Amino acid sequence: MVTNLPEEVKAIWSRAILARDPKTKLELLRQVYSRMPKHKGTENLQMSIKRQISSLEALIEEQERKAKKKGSGGAEWAVRKTDFPQLCVTGFPGASAAAFEAMTGLRPELFRLYESPVVGIYEAGDVPFQAVWCPLGGIGRLLLGRVTGLLQNADLLILSHGGAGELGELVRALDELGIVPRNEDLGVEVRITASGGIIISGTSDRVSEEEVREYLRGLRIYNAWVRLGSRSSLEDVEAALLGRRVKRYIAVGPGGALGVEDLARRGEEAAREVLRALGLIRVYTKPPDEEPRRPPLVIPEGSTVRDVAARVHRELVESFRFARVWRSGLPSRVGLDYKLRDMDVVEIRARGAPGPRAPRRRGPGGTSRPRPGPGASPPPAGAPPNPFPPGRRCAPRPPAPSSPTRGTIAAPPRPPRRTRRDPPRARTGGTAG
Repeated sequence: MVTNLPEEVKAIWSRAILARDPKTKLELLRQVYSRMPKHKGTENLQMSIKRQISSLEALIEEQERKAKKKGSGGAEWAVRKTDFPQLCVTGFPGASAAAFEAMTGLRPELFRLYESPVVGIYEAGDVPFQAVWCPLGGIGRLLLGRVTGLLQNADLLILSHGGAGELGELVRALDELGIVPRNEDLGVEVRITASGGIIISGTSDRVSEEEVREYLRGLRIYNAWVRLGSRSSLEDVEAALLGRRVKRYIAVGPGGALGVEDLARRGEEAAREVLRALGLIRVYTKPPDEEPRRPPLVIPEGSTVRDVAARVHRELVESFRFARVWRSGLPSRVGLDYKLRDMDVVEIRARGAPGPRAPRRRGPGGTSRPRPGPGASPPPAGAPPNPFPPGRRCAPRPPAPSSPTRGTIAAPPRPPRRTRRDPPRARTGGTAG
């Protein structure tokens, strides 16, 4: 159910949405929470505002701490992504630590999180996934804000639990942080803009454009860009406006898609399940006359040879001739628009010589013969002599014929240079009239 607020609270909330300064935004959100009605229809908004207040308090505290310790050279609390998906292993400390250790072989310790994130590599099916440990529960407000940032930045959540009851508690804890574990995208995106009115992209079977505009105007939001999916509802628009993020996930534990022992084996089954949840496939590239390269490229499902060529080198698309694709051990010659599947091997052939080629030139009789290089074998017996000896590009030029008058006629002398003091020259070739 869409939240219904008094006009006074709507005005304060719209100011809070547009605010950029963290302290100003925090003060406005506190006013909204204190004045809004508390009933079942406002539960989602209450939870979102409490989450935003907690995040802003942690952010302001972090900024003040950095300002005091400026120049101390402390480690940056962030994880830079690689070319491969980032998996966030989350759950309550015991279950999530066991899953992280099974995946990476590293034993995480809670006190290390106060220094820097705990990061490892999970190699499964030739793919080196990046794994980050993000425990929930038993951590302070400052650390919870940092972990929330990691959860929002991850590509896939690994929800490690000990049973159905613990999994439900974990989902509720994530929901309080504004993170919705869901393998189906809401299909809604809302961006507040400075001008231009309310622009809606896409259509939905469950809500009309006028209903979305009326809802935003009721919140005193008159400039925004909204993207709708085919099954989006007004509740989804409200969730996107509240900053709730949908994250794909895999449940690891009793009754889940995978168990801890499946992760520990690091086999093909675990890699296939992770890639399926992310909607990705593996493609191996192969240079001519060489073995396929590892690790493979990880690309979205439905990608074509064109996408692989662009990933390898941007000029391959322009100079593309054809490609060979090995699928189930059988090669086939394909073009740029050929759709690829998981575990395909691709060899791309482009225009241009595969290696340096000796320059060729014309010999006697119009025949084409390569220039002999150092160490070349002597010509066979009876062969005509080579008119182009080594070191010459062509036959020597004959000398110019001698002229009996050459050098006997002296060049005429050049006239002296005129100055301003010289008298003007007399005109010739005409009569004064």
